[in-house]
Amino acid sequence: MTELLVVKAKLKDACPGFNVAGDLAEALSTKMEMAVQDAVARAESNGRKTVMAKDVPYCFACKPKKKGETLIVKARLKDAAKDCNVAGDLADALSDVAAVLLKNACDRAESNGRKTVMAKDL
Repeated sequence: MTELLVVKAKLKDACPGFNVAGDLAEALSTKMEMAVQDAVARAESNGRKTVMAKDVPYCFACKPKKKGETLIVKARLKDAAKDCNVAGDLADALSDVAAVLLKNACDRAESNGRKTVMAKDL
């Protein structure tokens, strides 16, 4: 099993009223890793070695969650952002994007008549 960028134990809380399929955590982690790589590319194109929240795609369109309720494993962020520094606000921005992705996945599962959120809903 690979190390995930998301906290698997918090997925159930992020999808209230739904069951969570086993493949959801890995699929969400993959999407978050792609977002980190995109953020790294944006920071590098701006001539910076530090990846910040403003580099995360769609982070400004996401409603911020309460502080301290992050879905992202902060210790894994440094590994995911290869050869770059990580700003303190990056984990929160990624967590906000992950929360929006999970809400949309829950909506999709519900519209398909399911109570289980699966990777294909992302």
